[in-house]
Amino acid sequence: MPNALVRKRCFVQMTGYEPVGPEHQHRRFIREMARFQKAWHVQGKVTPPNLSADGAVASWTVETFGPNWQVGTDFHWFRWDDFVAADTTRSDWARFPLGVAALMEFILTGTVIRYFLVAWRYGGFFLFPLLYLVGMTWLSIGVTRFAVGHLGLFYPMLTAPLLWLAIFIALRWTFGQFFRIGYALDDWYFARDFIHRVRPGLETRLDRLAGELVRIVRASDADEIVVDGHSLGAPLSIAVVDRALRLDPQLGAGKTLNLVSSGSSLLKVALHPAAGWLREAVGRVANTASLCWVEYQALVDIINVYKVDPVVALGLPYAGKPLVRIIRIRMMVAEETYRRFRLNFMRIHRQAVMGNERRYFYDYYMLCCGPIALADRIENPDRAVTAFGGDGALTGSEALPARANGV
Repeated sequence: MPNALVRKRCFVQMTGYEPVGPEHQHRRFIREMARFQKAWHVQGKVTPPNLSADGAVASWTVETFGPNWQVGTDFHWFRWDDFVAADTTRSDWARFPLGVAALMEFILTGTVIRYFLVAWRYGGFFLFPLLYLVGMTWLSIGVTRFAVGHLGLFYPMLTAPLLWLAIFIALRWTFGQFFRIGYALDDWYFARDFIHRVRPGLETRLDRLAGELVRIVRASDADEIVVDGHSLGAPLSIAVVDRALRLDPQLGAGKTLNLVSSGSSLLKVALHPAAGWLREAVGRVANTASLCWVEYQALVDIINVYKVDPVVALGLPYAGKPLVRIIRIRMMVAEETYRRFRLNFMRIHRQAVMGNERRYFYDYYMLCCGPIALADRIENPDRAVTAFGGDGALTGSEALPARANGV
């Protein structure tokens, strides 16, 4: 059996770049939790969400239990989806110039070269929206030239530019919609703003969330506290944890404080020359003795790096953190499910924060709601699976008594 069993956990989540509000996020949490319950033969229930007065934090309580164990989780979703939602309202007349300018900045600063040196697949991920835009442009030009040269287009000096624009817009709202080119441009422009710390309101939000993290940690009586950052939420979570540690250098002392990164976009932003402030934050977090930091990476997820220590990749001294663990997305879901979405890179990327269909050592809901402590899960991943019987019971353990608060 694992050394320590968790009866109560405090879980703080920062998700990636997506315009998903608290109600939608809560429904998604319940939907994916059903997969987890079926895979592990456990039961659970989730309370309605509670939104903070300023709307920056959404919280709910999760109870999960098997035949001989029970866990209560205080779940806190640190929000920044409102910044993403605001980006989606931007017109293409602004989105395309701003997005292209952001992509060009990453090229001209040499950041893209660093992507290829550290993780060539991520370099390919960066090039995709740029190559798609170039392809749309040249295809539009080619069709227009054919119309002028072979179809006898009337008044070509006047109509050719209009035809090119019409074809480009048509491609944007057909193939471009399918490949989510607008979303990609917004994402890269937000990353550029985050690096330069110029996005209105974002610095204030990060400070607010850092203060909330300090309050949560101080008030919590949980057996372990986990801060989870996924995708672009990973560097944001590091920024929040770093600011919280500066507010309270003794944060987490005497408590089990963990930082989990999955599908991390840390190197996406921290490799930029202007992100020195973020690299310094990474260094401070990596050298915090009271903090356990683990990063999960997957080969098939091209939106993260693979087998890379992000601290070393940033040119910082080796700190032994994060602990890099490799996961296989294919092992988390049924084979037919994987075949269905294996070419959907966004769906693969999101599996790290979705419910598993198969028992596997990496399971988002086990991290969040399971009875095995994160440290034990990291140290002995296979045992984190075999510790559960077919009926969801912990094997070789006695029933866990309820805490005084009822969980």
